[in-house]
Amino acid sequence: MNLFEKSYSVMFKNVLRAANPIKKRIIKTECEVHRFINNQGVEILKNDGYIDAYNLMSKYIKEINEGAVWADQDFKSANHFYNPETGRGLYGNSNAFREIMTYYGKALNLYYNDNVRDAMFYFGAACHIIQDLTVPQHVNVRLLDKHRQYEQWIIRTYKEHDLFKVYRNGIYLKTIPEFIEYNSRHAIGAYKKFLYEKNRQVKFFKTTSVILVLAQKTTAGAMLKFYNDIQRMKPYIEKRKKDMLKI
Repeated sequence: MNLFEKSYSVMFKNVLRAANPIKKRIIKTECEVHRFINNQGVEILKNDGYIDAYNLMSKYIKEINEGAVWADQDFKSANHFYNPETGRGLYGNSNAFREIMTYYGKALNLYYNDNVRDAMFYFGAACHIIQDLTVPQHVNVRLLDKHRQYEQWIIRTYKEHDLFKVYRNGIYLKTIPEFIEYNSRHAIGAYKKFLYEKNRQVKFFKTTSVILVLAQKTTAGAMLKFYNDIQRMKPYIEKRKKDMLKI
């Protein structure tokens, strides 16, 4: 980050600081959608037959959802942007790729050290940003491109349409970067597909019917990925515990 970009980052955060009391009042409402996506992800795991993963995620869904809410607090939401073509987020800020990998790595490290609740909390934060990357504005990196209008529309309507809900057929990928790439590319695709729809309500409806379903399916996939990763860690965790008993 060059000197000008650093200066811009400081100025940008000062603007956010001024708006932050207002932002905090709406976070709880906005994160209802993220909690909905997480809850649907758990249901998808169950219906797809991943019962062990379902049992773990449903046991810690409170912590996952708390992490999802925390991920949007203060100035962190400015880091939830990522363009897969440029590899960058909002000018002067971190980006979603970096934040997801940081939170996911921290979650695994906490789980390895037997701090399961905090692990699930940070996993929830990672899920939040993975979900954000299904939103076209987050990958086109256009903060003011009807972003607030669209988010408010989703908040008002996500419970009203069965087309926005999915209960099976999760999207299961091998790595977290694959989820980032998959969501961001499909978000751009949805943006281009409905770009010239003149009726705003129709445009928002069609876009949401694609991206909200995508968010639920890839959240289920990320949950299974995390479950599988911690299963692979268990022999090392047991060995560490045995070694500690010898001391």
